[in-house]
Amino acid sequence: MKNKVTISRPTRLLIAGNLAIALIISAQLLLPAQPGTANAAVAGDHNATLPDFGDTRIAAPPIGQLVDMMERPLFFPDRRMPEPEVEQVAATPPAPLRLKLEGIAIAGGSRVAVLRNLNGNGLVQLVEGDSHEGWTLDALSSNSATFSRNGGQSAELPLEPVGN
Repeated sequence: MKNKVTISRPTRLLIAGNLAIALIISAQLLLPAQPGTANAAVAGDHNATLPDFGDTRIAAPPIGQLVDMMERPLFFPDRRMPEPEVEQVAATPPAPLRLKLEGIAIAGGSRVAVLRNLNGNGLVQLVEGDSHEGWTLDALSSNSATFSRNGGQSAELPLEPVGN
């Protein structure tokens, strides 16, 4: 008994189409086209060359000739450079007087204020006319110290009684 294989018509057409594609690909791989042959055939001139520009150098124009372009830029609708935005920084208020009068010493014609710095809890000794963090000790009395700062600010620190 012989088995006869029958191939349908659509299958035969598919095999024939695949063989044709395989032959075309094989021919392109074995005989590649020369570069530029298609363009030369269309142009009709096989001896075409680029024009000779020689030693022509293109120099940038001087900046003086570009002033109009800088004053009237292309990429802004009104052809004017926008003004840079100025950030308004609020002035920081001056630091308040952060001292507490602990004692006053008057001896030998000089007056010394003993103050506690409230920022660091350290002791500071100032003679009349000395400055601390922008504040100047102007006057000492037996129960207070008067400070001033540039700009007309002044502060008076009282000497508190020992019981408080």
